[in-house]
Amino acid sequence: MPNMTDRNTSGNNLVNKLQQAIYCLTATTTYTPGAGGGSAFAVTPPFFLRLLTAQGSNTANGTELSGTGYTAGGNTMGSPAFGTPSGGVIASANAVSWTAGAAWSAVVAVEVWDSAATKLRYLQGAITSVTLANGNTLNFAAAAITADSSQS
Repeated sequence: MPNMTDRNTSGNNLVNKLQQAIYCLTATTTYTPGAGGGSAFAVTPPFFLRLLTAQGSNTANGTELSGTGYTAGGNTMGSPAFGTPSGGVIASANAVSWTAGAAWSAVVAVEVWDSAATKLRYLQGAITSVTLANGNTLNFAAAAITADSSQS
């Protein structure tokens, strides 16, 4: 059996199309599977960026920051949350920031969640640890958050 992959990095790449279909939405969209089976699912923007004091894994959520000036559930990533993918990599389209209202614990990871009634986590990843003092701002510039689905 051949091991198949799509290493096409042009704009006509299936991975790019799938990333764009999920992360570049501005309204809730439901995807229904074809005759092969499976369950329909909805993607509900806007997406929110959460700050974590303990990183999760691909199967478990991390520990969300709790601190003065931080809103549980994170801050919106704007609409659309991500820009046009290229080569299997998609980057955030907007800046996201917080200002600490008191000293915060070290932030070591981030997660991207949707805004459905029952929220779903879409992405997670580590960052360089950041500790904020009262009044300091943590800013993720546009394109600072990326999802890489490329193959090496």
